[in-house]
Amino acid sequence: MRLLAAALLCLAYLTIAPEPVWAQAGEKKTPAGPSDTMIIAMAQQFVLEHFERRPEDYFDIAFDIVKIYPQPEPDYWAVVGGFMSDSGNKNYKPHAFGVAIRLICADHGKPKCWQPDKLVIDQKIILNN
Repeated sequence: MRLLAAALLCLAYLTIAPEPVWAQAGEKKTPAGPSDTMIIAMAQQFVLEHFERRPEDYFDIAFDIVKIYPQPEPDYWAVVGGFMSDSGNKNYKPHAFGVAIRLICADHGKPKCWQPDKLVIDQKIILNN
């Protein structure tokens, strides 16, 4: 599972431009926001961290298609999707999730700059900040 989490973060990091991308906003320049891939990767990381399972068991998880819903507040998104889990016996179980995720600092390439405000997995509220 940690390998999958590391792979997701690496994939998200590789999608970020090596140099800052600047968007023209009137007279001043502001850095462009995070890519959809980065938003999804961070939401999936929070799901991986909070999904209940027995730590001693083998575990595999595969994410399905997700949808991003930008919120009225800047740097705030709702991410909704699904995933399949397998505990090693090829008995895949479907799950659904929803994450309200916020960017709390300018460097969107760093995981510490992301904060989940709300997290729901299989209709169970996990976080509600």
